Amino acid sequence: MQNSTISRRRLLIATGGVLAASTLMCGGVTVWGSQMPTIEYVQTSCGKETDMRKVLVAYASKCGSTGEVAQAIGAALCANGASVDVRRIEEVTDVTGYDAFVIGSAIRMGNWLPQAKNFVERNVARLRAAPTAFFTVHMLNTDESEASKAARAAYVAPVHAILEPQSEAFFAGKLDMSKMSFLDRMICKMMKARDEDRRDWHAIAAWAQQVLPATA
Repeated sequence: MQNSTISRRRLLIATGGVLAASTLMCGGVTVWGSQMPTIEYVQTSCGKETDMRKVLVAYASKCGSTGEVAQAIGAALCANGASVDVRRIEEVTDVTGYDAFVIGSAIRMGNWLPQAKNFVERNVARLRAAPTAFFTVHMLNTDESEASKAARAAYVAPVHAILEPQSEAFFAGKLDMSKMSFLDRMICKMMKARDEDRRDWHAIAAWAQQVLPATA
């Protein structure tokens, strides 16, 4: 019994150390083993520059899969006649010239990524003056239970406090541990998570086609 207690205590100490290191990493402090693999973030453009609608699809992504969702949204908008730029949110320095906006983020620590929230806050005047939609990509709370709906509302509450979008969607995402830092992989393994891709491309395209009339 004593050995079992000691083992549990050591596990809790080790787990706490990993979580603390991960928190430091998320705050921008580099620690041993926290280096991220090289990730290619989607940045594309489609449609004709002469189109009446020019839409910016800007996204914040930790491991790249939210960028692929943004790309699918952009492709659906282009198919319906818009001119679309899909950009990683950190790369957007000027929002002039766009007629509408679709802003999205992955979920980290129960919230949109900070760069996405900061983008909305920084550009709120322009976003309020144009049709704006939000999308969120996440792995938990994907069913239609009241608990999941409340959790999804909590994900975006800080962003809604800045701006209420005209349209919004939540999409199940993708977990690919090969694109995570060493520490994040350890946390996922301790939680018994596994690689999976739960993105519903049909639902993503259908939402993008619905949101288009609001961006006309």
